[in-house]
Amino acid sequence: MQILQPTPLVIVTAALVVITFVVESARMLRMLRRMRVLLLAILLVYGWSTPGLYVWSGWLAPTQEGLWQGFLQAARLVAVLTSLQWLLRSLGREALFGGIYLLAAPLTLLGVNRQRWALRLTLTMDFADRLLAERQDWRALWQQISQPVTGQWLQPVNVTLQLRSLSGAQRALLLLLLVLIVLTLLFFRQIFP
Repeated sequence: MQILQPTPLVIVTAALVVITFVVESARMLRMLRRMRVLLLAILLVYGWSTPGLYVWSGWLAPTQEGLWQGFLQAARLVAVLTSLQWLLRSLGREALFGGIYLLAAPLTLLGVNRQRWALRLTLTMDFADRLLAERQDWRALWQQISQPVTGQWLQPVNVTLQLRSLSGAQRALLLLLLVLIVLTLLFFRQIFP
């Protein structure tokens, strides 16, 4: 999404949002409702901090370029989150974490225990889902987060990782991604010595 030019970005984002609204409107509305403050903050920060032509004359005027850049960043975020909704819809929780576990294999070269890392990620996502499933305002949510963990949160959770072997095409794609990451790091090292 980051490399798309403005026109294709707006078209892709609009198509993703419309299709997701048709297929799963409740999930899409819930996501947008949760993200509304962040999207507004992005628009405000870009609108009032990017130099350019002012929208109106006055002391607190945003710039046209800033509002446009803020809109594009908000569109990128919505497109990525909508794509993530499709990924979560098409994969089960166990398959998703199994995929993350497989993709974390290179971390073992750095001494990271990927079993522990995948388990922590799974438990964190489970805790966040259970916490966000309850209808409460932000003050009650903040109070619940700041309290010591007790009661239902201390119950054991059964975690199952569905591990599948990667196909040849998937291995080739991962190798290509690794090569591109290394080339990018080498490129930035030459630019910023």
